[in-house]
This record gives sequence, C-alpha cells and structure tokens, in this order.
Amino acid sequence: MRAGRGVISLLATLGFLLFGCGASQQFKAVPADINRGAVPAVSVAMTAHRYEFVPDTVHVPQGTLLKLSITSTAGTHGFALGAFGIDERLEEGVTKEIELYAARKGVYTFKCSHICGIGHFGMDGVLIVE
Repeated sequence: MRAGRGVISLLATLGFLLFGCGASQQFKAVPADINRGAVPAVSVAMTAHRYEFVPDTVHVPQGTLLKLSITSTAGTHGFALGAFGIDERLEEGVTKEIELYAARKGVYTFKCSHICGIGHFGMDGVLIVE
C-alpha cells in the first residue's frame, strides 16, 4: 500500500516539473453575455507542426472575438491558453475551432499541452491583444 502512494507522489512531482503549475485562468474564453453581432471578429488559421505553431504570434485589437482554426499536420498536439482557460487536444488532420474574446490588452502565452516529442517544451507562442 505504501509503495502505491510513493509512486503516486512521484508521478505528481514529475508532472509538476514537466508541466509547471500552468497559467491560471483570468478570463472566461467567451463570456455568456457577449453580443456577438456587436463586437469585431477576426479569424486566424493556425497549424501545429512538429514543435511549432504557425503563426506563433497572433495580434488582435482589444474587444475582438477571435476564432482560431487550428490543424495539426504532424501527430497529436495540444493547444493551451491558460489565461482563457483553454486546453484542447489537436488530432492530426482535424481542424479544431477555438473562440475567445480578447477583452483586455496584454500578452498571453499559449503552448502545446500534449507531449509530442523532444521539441515539445519549445512549442509555444503568444497572443498579443493591443
């Protein structure tokens, strides 16, 4: 019984070291009370390649409803944008639609949230809300 607890503790510690504590959610991805017809909308096509997002930098004006259409071209990846509480699995060849409302100016990091190989930890990018 003790050995089982030790293994669980070791796995939890390893998970923390590998993934960090993560960014805490600051915003609801799309607030329920948003008037979609009254706010500007932008669509961005993105691909998840081997160890990189293209584009890896997305600029949008404050107050924009952003729709990301992300397709993995090389294996399974993930897309995590912690400030907006987003963490989606990206299957190869499948386009995932992700929406968020960019309410506040700032720089928000996103990253691959599914271990995809040796370059996984450098697979990240930024959303810049201007």
